Amino acid sequence: MSTKLILSFSLCLMVLSCSAQLLPWQKGQRSRPHHGHQQFQHQCDVQRLTASEPSRRVRSEAGVTEIWDNDTPEFRCAGFVAVRVVIQPGGLLLPSYSNAPYITFVEQGRGVQGVVVPGCPETFQSESEFEYPQSQRDQRSRQSESEESSRGDQRTRQSESEEFSRGDQHSRQSESEESSHGDQHQKIFRIRDGDVIPSPAGVVQWTHNDGDNDLISITLYDANSFQNQLDGNVRNFFLAGQSKQSREDRRSQRQTREEGGDRQSRESDDDEALLEANILSGFQDEILQEIFRNVDQETISKLRGETDQRGFIVQARDLKLRVPEEYEEELQRERGDRKRGGSGRSNGLEQAFCNLKFKQNVNRPSRADVFNPRAGRINTVNSNNLPILEFIQLSAQHVVLYKNAILGPRWNLNAHSALYVTRGEGRVQVVGDEGRSVFDDNVQRGQILVVPQGFAVVLKAGNEGLEWVELKNDDNAITSPIAGKTSVLRAIPVEVLANSYDISTKEAFRLKNGRQEVEVFRPFQSRDEKERERYSIV
Repeated sequence: MSTKLILSFSLCLMVLSCSAQLLPWQKGQRSRPHHGHQQFQHQCDVQRLTASEPSRRVRSEAGVTEIWDNDTPEFRCAGFVAVRVVIQPGGLLLPSYSNAPYITFVEQGRGVQGVVVPGCPETFQSESEFEYPQSQRDQRSRQSESEESSRGDQRTRQSESEEFSRGDQHSRQSESEESSHGDQHQKIFRIRDGDVIPSPAGVVQWTHNDGDNDLISITLYDANSFQNQLDGNVRNFFLAGQSKQSREDRRSQRQTREEGGDRQSRESDDDEALLEANILSGFQDEILQEIFRNVDQETISKLRGETDQRGFIVQARDLKLRVPEEYEEELQRERGDRKRGGSGRSNGLEQAFCNLKFKQNVNRPSRADVFNPRAGRINTVNSNNLPILEFIQLSAQHVVLYKNAILGPRWNLNAHSALYVTRGEGRVQVVGDEGRSVFDDNVQRGQILVVPQGFAVVLKAGNEGLEWVELKNDDNAITSPIAGKTSVLRAIPVEVLANSYDISTKEAFRLKNGRQEVEVFRPFQSRDEKERERYSIV
């Protein structure tokens, strides 16, 4: 009995150890402090915030990458790096991974997203067919014949004859299937405006725009995440595209054009901070030829991107992908479970990570968490409705304010936030810990405003309304409103409010219960405006 108990305990320890190695993004890691937090804490002495636009633009063959300046007090404080990518119709953002987790919001357009998670199975199969090389087919045929012959020696003559007949039939069938074999790969899915797409560090993603309009997305990297083991900088590692030499040649050509007075080139191409080079370009030809067998020298050269001048968004109009719809994705996950375990059982990595969803749409009014028919709505995506966010400790919130409506004042309890305006314009006020305004200005589409943890913010929409997405560095970011039905003032006794502000209890009661709405407030209306609204409704 004791021997069985010890064996069971040892087996449990081994499984837990393997799970820890396979899941570097697991929840248990959140107890570790974010990388660099102690180093950069002194940089959170923010005296003034700025609503900024991208400072650098990098052109590629089929799109543009725009990068915000992260060397500002608020960006350094939050550890954020912001990038906007514009992919033209037919464009393909090449596969890459990063040393820091990130979260992407699709602002405009439609397309196809691919995700490659190390250790996960290839559960998708396309209808495209290709021919195996003749040498590979011959090798597989000889291997199959050898295996059948070995098994035949161990059977009776009658069994051997039957097995040979079945083996010959199986060999012909296998050769026929392999000569026109469907491609297998990891999951791909459709994306559209309003989708939030997270990614842990080291996970490869790529994007293809198969629509008719530009596909625009905004991405926020968390450089201070525990997953970033390097330093406070964000690095993208591309698996394809230009080599370091071709990048330098391209830069030299750009400088030549600038000397010739090509002002447009000077404005469109600048520091390629996050877009270094294809990592395969650093390996020698003989190593790559030994690793990737059955490919010629020309393929090796293209693998290294030796003469590639297209950048990291390339034109791929002929790319056709069979992408499952929403209900088909659920069926695909169920089939994957049955395929791996028969009864639905699978290994810990697949259960914990491989089957997680990689997107959630926050632009659907029917899924609003807060809704006011006269003011607007709030949609939140966090680890409760998109569990993968628990692994990367990021979340998002999409806010829509109608004409002259107000959000706030409120503050984030446990996260910094980056507000990216997607439509309209409005006024924003932010107050810091010294009780002094650090931002009081209008914001418009395309600008980012970073609001540090604890800073109180209020937003008022203009005549055309205001929409924005907030990207936050906690998987379950919590906000605390100062006014409204669920506010902090509502939870404080009237007598405490009266003594705190040196007002009468009557005024304290009115202060506490003046707004019955939740977070999103309709604009103040005068008596005349109320009368006009009443008659217009009638």
